[in-house]
Amino acid sequence: MTAPANDTARRLAVTARTLAGTLGAYGLTAQATVVLSFVLARLGMDRAEAVIAATLASFALFAAISMAIFHANSAIRAWTWLAATAVPLALLQWLLAPVP
Repeated sequence: MTAPANDTARRLAVTARTLAGTLGAYGLTAQATVVLSFVLARLGMDRAEAVIAATLASFALFAAISMAIFHANSAIRAWTWLAATAVPLALLQWLLAPVP
């Protein structure tokens, strides 16, 4: 029989990893989709086509990010990877955003 503290820690780790693999992956995918659409538009693609192409790519990207998160050794490592990837994407998003 497992100790209650050990069981609680295991449940919290599973919950943290599940949140990272769903909500965290969704947020990172959305951010990457925006950046990809900006890059494609800068490369000369029509803006509407760039958004469609980036959105289509986002489905595969979400799956890859979710698998990478669930493959991580710990929930802390998964969240760290998400944050470390989101910061450069945020900078790129800010730099590539069209000026109104």
